[in-house]
Amino acid sequence: MKNKIINTLVVGFLACFMILPGCTKLLDKQPITQVVTNTGTTSITASQAENALSGVYNAEIGYDYGLEFNVLDRITNADVQSDNCYAGGDNPDNIAIDLFTANAANGNIDRDWKDAYGIIATANIAIAQVQACTDPALSATRKNQILGEARFMRAFTYFDLVRLFGRIPLMLKPVDQTNSETLIKSTLVPQSSADTAYQAILQDLWFAKNNVQNDNTPPDKMVVTKGAVNSILAKVYASMPTPNWDSVAYYCDQVIPNYTLMPNYTFLWDNNHKNNSEAIWEFNYVGWSVIGNWIPSQFIGSGWKKFATPTNDLVNTFRTEGDSVRLYASITFVNYGWPDPYWKDPNNYPILSKYNDPNNGTNDFYMIRLADIILLRAEAYNAKGLTTNAAALINLIRARVNLLPTTAVSQGDIALAIEKERRLELAFEGHRWFDLVRTGRSITVMNAQKDGTGNNLNYNVKPYQLVFPIPQNQIDNNVLLKQNAGY
Repeated sequence: MKNKIINTLVVGFLACFMILPGCTKLLDKQPITQVVTNTGTTSITASQAENALSGVYNAEIGYDYGLEFNVLDRITNADVQSDNCYAGGDNPDNIAIDLFTANAANGNIDRDWKDAYGIIATANIAIAQVQACTDPALSATRKNQILGEARFMRAFTYFDLVRLFGRIPLMLKPVDQTNSETLIKSTLVPQSSADTAYQAILQDLWFAKNNVQNDNTPPDKMVVTKGAVNSILAKVYASMPTPNWDSVAYYCDQVIPNYTLMPNYTFLWDNNHKNNSEAIWEFNYVGWSVIGNWIPSQFIGSGWKKFATPTNDLVNTFRTEGDSVRLYASITFVNYGWPDPYWKDPNNYPILSKYNDPNNGTNDFYMIRLADIILLRAEAYNAKGLTTNAAALINLIRARVNLLPTTAVSQGDIALAIEKERRLELAFEGHRWFDLVRTGRSITVMNAQKDGTGNNLNYNVKPYQLVFPIPQNQIDNNVLLKQNAGY
């Protein structure tokens, strides 16, 4: 995957819309949900079809949209919002998400909406262009592979949006730019229910499953394969308002035999084992000469207090479990001298260290890896009362980091054991908040949180706060949008 390649068919109009807001007053008034580009209906060449797909990958991983939405804000939304991290730093938008005081004017939330719909717009345009391609140099198999990969990335983005915001507008084709009247009509889209959004996500994923490459075919794990699609299908079925555990089990079983756990947990983070046997979908960052990952500099380094500080509760859970391998692979204790309301000892200050190359930008990011799917399979076993099978999978993950088998036996205890194992195994990978919400545990867990001296943190989370508010900017620009209840 040549990450520098940007779809030349889309970049011109994006530059006008996103970089030069004064291009037209009409477009100034359109909601960012509807980022528009030149969608031309004339047939493109096979080479341009490949470039269109590269443009979607670039949106997914790159600086315009994906690096913040899919990496930095994934950690904020799933780890900082949960019991894994405090906000750290001094950014009021991050802190508001951490403290459950965020409102519709929150800059992070507004940015996430914009970035997500920017990715979706890029995918929509690529899908339309490739569907229209009649160049005989583009085989039917390759054409469907391209469409499958693009539709997967659109589905993946909508999956994040529906979990973050609940009711969302569904844009499944490029906007109509025939004239200003049709442009306005095609951009003012109302919200769909979560059930409707999930059905659209499933339609894209089913198409992708039938058309993308087989597991481990491309050496670059950034390329979407059946393993990535089956993994997200399993996660979708576990996250829907009514989980379907039979489907979760089926799709996990399509994934697990085709990957293997790395023998040493630290290999996942040493930057010497990219695209390894455990990686299912991995964002490849190769450094500043092509595309680098600047996210590690937000967590590590001197000069200013960094974001996403590990919590007392997480550190204590690692230590109580005797889990020194994952503790020290995930967290480094440093002497930075920063004042902090949660950590009183500046000489023993925890920083997130799974992403450890802030200077060269080479750290990859695992969007999906095998341990996640193994533990999700354990949940599916447990949901069916097969506690012994579930415990065996928990113990498989524990054995890698030299921990004794779980002592949990009952279905309820196994559920909590899986929850804890997912927390320690996947810390700072953007899963924790979503796990707590889909299992119905978020309010109980968050309202019980204490600081380092045992005082309750008084988050006082309410049910309506399980989703973000719709950004006020979007409501102002789209009269069909309605604010989520409670905000």
